[in-house]
Amino acid sequence: MRNRLYVFTPFIIVLFCVAFAQAQEVIRKEPPPQIKELVGSIVQAVNGSSTDFEAFAQKYFAPELLKKHSAADRAALHGKLSATFGKIGINGIKREGPDGPLMMQVKGDKSSGEILVAIDNSDPPKILEFSSGGGAADAAGPDEASSPSRDPLTPPVNAAMTSTEIDRALTAFFTKLAGEDIFSGVALVARNGVPVHFKAYGMANREKKIANDIRTRFNIGSINKTFTQVAIRQLVDAGKLSMTDTVGKLFPDYPQDVTRNATVQQLLTHRAGIADFFGAEFSNTPKANFTSNADYFRFVSNRPPVFAPGERNQYCNGCYIALGAIVEKVSGMPYEKYVAENVFAKAEMTSTGYPRSDRPADDIAIGYTRRGGDGTLRSNVDMHGVTGSAAGGGYSTALDLLTYVKAIKSGKFPGANQDLAIAGGAPGTNAIVESSGEWTVIVLTNFDPPTGEKIGVSLASALSR
Repeated sequence: MRNRLYVFTPFIIVLFCVAFAQAQEVIRKEPPPQIKELVGSIVQAVNGSSTDFEAFAQKYFAPELLKKHSAADRAALHGKLSATFGKIGINGIKREGPDGPLMMQVKGDKSSGEILVAIDNSDPPKILEFSSGGGAADAAGPDEASSPSRDPLTPPVNAAMTSTEIDRALTAFFTKLAGEDIFSGVALVARNGVPVHFKAYGMANREKKIANDIRTRFNIGSINKTFTQVAIRQLVDAGKLSMTDTVGKLFPDYPQDVTRNATVQQLLTHRAGIADFFGAEFSNTPKANFTSNADYFRFVSNRPPVFAPGERNQYCNGCYIALGAIVEKVSGMPYEKYVAENVFAKAEMTSTGYPRSDRPADDIAIGYTRRGGDGTLRSNVDMHGVTGSAAGGGYSTALDLLTYVKAIKSGKFPGANQDLAIAGGAPGTNAIVESSGEWTVIVLTNFDPPTGEKIGVSLASALSR
């Protein structure tokens, strides 16, 4: 199954939040109730008066956001939305998972486009910050909205250009964004597996003044989930595991009774209802407590489930942490060791793994986020565990990810889809791999989403035409 997570189109207003998940998922069919309620409230607020919009803001904007922008700013925002779209309806919703914006496909009586609303994990969700203008990471007021015809994050390339022309155009494009502190990271574009553009921009460690280079390792967020999928498929193919095996069969003492009926298949497809690990409890827990997937599994297994297995589809980091625990149980070795020996080594990925972020090597890109309320770049180290998990948070390089794409295309991992469209994001990290036909696009950044993904999707789309 091709896992294309979302496609950006031009938009006017972007509403951002502080959130802490590392994955992405299209909302399929009916969104979760709290999301459905929020979207309905947004539609009513946009279609109503400025007074209606202010009432919506008072209910859904977090206190710090209400303080940051005045009622006059919010009235101006409502005016811009109304002037751009008129009365709106929603044709569809896609989202980046718990950490990223809801991408609402808007059809208005004046124009169509997208409104992006990023939310936290509270119930009901709160909007913590809004920005405008093509997804740049800085916080901007409503008067700074860019024209939908001008998108600074769309690379000026196309498939008709020569390799030299693509490289030259992308060098100028990324150099400009890096100079404006909009992008920091590595971009790789390959044609039939051969890099056409492969360069680094910005700083890996601002405190030590270490620049990014093409060997820098970046947090790749939920791109790690594809490694967990491969590991599960290997164990199933080896006859050591079945897609119908349940959590209860594998872990008879699993603390949540209702979750014991969840199958491996339901875990893979986000239908098991296991609680996420992000939220107030995780934020208040010392991050040194999370140094392996086993640590994350102990944490999520003690949290009550969100719903009964099979009840609905809802993005589930906890499900993939459980899958990592299953890999560990069935293989008899730690999850991290299993994927190192059976996925990374098999794909000849030499720089991918789960290093500790509390004592980073010089080849590790420190994540920097602006999601603190004042637009200042600050380290994200205290926002995530010391290491990643089977759900996300490991580190890799652009070249290793290209090697992984080649391994899939060469058949080293039977059953894996030949075309890839996978991404991951959290405060201070954003990564995307798009591979279809002759082109592969990889963008890694140690800045906030959705900048890296938007560039990657736009670039892949331009080269496929």
